[in-house]
Amino acid sequence: MRAVPAAAPAPQALVMSSRPVTPLVTVSNPAVVVEAVKLAEDRSGDLIVRLYESLGTRSTATVRPNFAATTVQRTDLLERPLNGAATSPPDSAGGLTLVLRPFELVTLRIRRSHS
Repeated sequence: MRAVPAAAPAPQALVMSSRPVTPLVTVSNPAVVVEAVKLAEDRSGDLIVRLYESLGTRSTATVRPNFAATTVQRTDLLERPLNGAATSPPDSAGGLTLVLRPFELVTLRIRRSHS
């Protein structure tokens, strides 16, 4: 047996700016972590948000895009609508409240308003 050195941590990018950067999506509960934010693979312009419950408890969180959205829909990891998953309009404040099971991973498709 021989010892193998641990891999070096991945380098982190530091972005210098004269003003703060506004996030595309915010979540009301720190137990729910936004893992990824990206454009949909079908080039529709929809935003895909992947998030998960990180503390191993049932958690409620409101996901709020920082842009006008018309609908929010749960999808699978391949961005296909889930069977029985309704397309929901955002609430009056522009958010969607979710209840996540312990360690549940959720993918949302957020359709932007084009007005």
